Amino acid sequence: MYLFGNHVSGKSLGVCLVLLTFSTVAGAADRDLGLEAIPLSARSPDAPPPEPRSFFARALDALEAKDYPEALDLFEKAAATTDVRQHSLAWLSAQLQACQTLNLLGKKTGAVAKAKEIVNTCESRLGMEDPLTSEALSHLAFLLRQNGRLKEAEPVYAKNLAQLEDKHGEDSFFAAYARARLANLLMALGRMDEAEKLHRESLLAVQTNVEQEAKADHCFFTTHLGYCLHIRGKADEAATLMNQAYDIMAGADALAFTNAGSTLRRQAEFFRDVRQLDKARQAGKLCLAWVSRKGDADRIRFFYHDSVQQLYRSILDADGLKAHEIDNHVAELEQQARGGN
Repeated sequence: MYLFGNHVSGKSLGVCLVLLTFSTVAGAADRDLGLEAIPLSARSPDAPPPEPRSFFARALDALEAKDYPEALDLFEKAAATTDVRQHSLAWLSAQLQACQTLNLLGKKTGAVAKAKEIVNTCESRLGMEDPLTSEALSHLAFLLRQNGRLKEAEPVYAKNLAQLEDKHGEDSFFAAYARARLANLLMALGRMDEAEKLHRESLLAVQTNVEQEAKADHCFFTTHLGYCLHIRGKADEAATLMNQAYDIMAGADALAFTNAGSTLRRQAEFFRDVRQLDKARQAGKLCLAWVSRKGDADRIRFFYHDSVQQLYRSILDADGLKAHEIDNHVAELEQQARGGN
C-alpha cells in the first residue's frame, strides 16, 4: 500500500493518503448493489459474463472526469456498503477518498470534520493499536496542513509520532517516517531548527540498514534532510545530500520506490532552484510520470497531478523551452505514462 508522501510496507507506515488496490475487497462489498452493467449485446457469446464494476471503481472514473459530486456520492456509497471490521482497508480507502473529494469541492470544513469522524471510528472499532488507526490519524493531520491549519495539524502529527514510538520504538522505521512528516510541518511553520533536528534523527534511524530494500528509505530521508538544509541556506551540505539521493534514484527503478512522489518532487525542486536543470528535468519527468500513471493502485495520485505538472513545466521553462514545446512534451510524457491510451 503506497502513499504519495509516505508508505506502508513490512516496516514503514504511511500517512498522507492511502493508495489502494480495490480489485478484491472493495468490489466484494458492493458487488450486487446498483452496479454498472455491460449491455448483453456487447458480450461475446463464448465469453464469461463480466463482473460489474464497484462503486469505488466508478468513483475513480468520475474523479478523473472531474465530476466531483458524482465521485463523492460513489465514494460514500462504497464506504457505506463496506464493513469496517471485515474489510477495514477498503472502508478506510473509500472514506479518505471522500474526504479529498470534499476538499476538491471546496468543502474544506466538511472534509476535516469527516476526517475527525474517521479517526474516532477507527479508534473505537479497530482500536488504538491498529495500523489503520494511525493511517487515519495521519490523514487528518495531512488534511489540516493541506488546508492551511498548520497549528492544528502539529499536535495531531505529534500524537501519531508518540504512539508509533511507544509501539515500535524511537528508532523504528514507523517512527522515522512520522518524525519526518512532523519535521516537514515545522518547516512550513518556520521552525527550522526543530525541523532540521527531526530530519537528522529520521535519517540516522535508517543509516544502519544497508540492505538493498532500504534504498528507497535512504533516498527519502536523505532527500528531505537535504531539502531542509537547502531552505536553511546550508548550501554545501544540502548539495552533498541531494546529489547522494539523486545517485540512488538514478541507479535504481525510482518509480518502484515507496515514497517516489515526494522524493522525486523535492529533488526536482532542489535542482531547479540551484540551476542543475539536467537533474531537475530527470527528477521532474519521473515525478510527473509517477502521478500520471493509471490503474487502481495509482488513482489517488490524481489529487497531486496538477501541482506536479506545474513544477515540471517551470523546469522546462527555466531550461529554455517555448510554451508550445512544453505543451507537446508534457502531453507526450503523460500519454506514455498512461500506456499510450
